[in-house]
Amino acid sequence: MSDIFYTTAQAAEYLGVTPSRVRQLILENRLPAIKVGRDQLIKRNDLEKFATIPRPRTGRPPQI
Repeated sequence: MSDIFYTTAQAAEYLGVTPSRVRQLILENRLPAIKVGRDQLIKRNDLEKFATIPRPRTGRPPQI
């Protein structure tokens, strides 16, 4: 079975973040990617696995 790959822009849309954040995750080795020319491609399985990792909320706390 052939793997399906996403570009950083497609991965950013999938995760709901910016493409620069996806590139930062790749640089931090938190999201595996394959470099093809000047593009970085992310396997769909790796992207789905990363999306299921629970993340703490950051930013300003909600007003009560």
